[in-house]
Amino acid sequence: MKSQSPIFPFVLVLGMAAFGLHGFSAFAQDSGGLKIAVVDMQKILNEFYKTEIEVKKINAQADEKRKNLDERQAAYQQMTSQMTDLDKTARDTALGEKIRKDAMKKLQALIQERAAKAKEIGDAQRKASTELMTARSEMESTLVNEIKATVNSIVEAQGLDLVFDKSFLPKANKVILYTSEKVKDLTAEVVKSLNANAPAPAPDSGKKESN
Repeated sequence: MKSQSPIFPFVLVLGMAAFGLHGFSAFAQDSGGLKIAVVDMQKILNEFYKTEIEVKKINAQADEKRKNLDERQAAYQQMTSQMTDLDKTARDTALGEKIRKDAMKKLQALIQERAAKAKEIGDAQRKASTELMTARSEMESTLVNEIKATVNSIVEAQGLDLVFDKSFLPKANKVILYTSEKVKDLTAEVVKSLNANAPAPAPDSGKKESN
């Protein structure tokens, strides 16, 4: 699997308590007897095949909502143009009084309609933002829970006692400043297990066959 740059920043504080693994109380008593390992949660999230799939779903939702908002904005701009034309007509003394009065009447009605449209757009923007934040939060929670289950399975199979997340996001709160080569790193093993059932990559249709 190709190495990927972070698909998007996960602001997840996942320390040892988040994993719910064994051995914390024993660590307080006799750390020398514990089997300790580390994982890089950021790397796992970035390389887990489901992350890219779920992010594409969120992006598709965002694009759909953006399209809807763009249509509303277009209608708003059209009203603005109509108001400019009506205002010009209402002020044109070369035109008859009835024409100018009709233009003013339409302008006043359009001002109210445009104000209502502005409120509608604002409400739609807030709703879209809230829905996307909720969808993203649920996606992150689902991915993390699956990763945690895989970590727990590997830890129990290997008889380990304590696992730290060495990426420990946000990075300002990083607590592991140094890791000896003697400490087992489960990152690659977790990624391999998570991606064991990944769908086969689609063939590169744009690649030309060599003659």
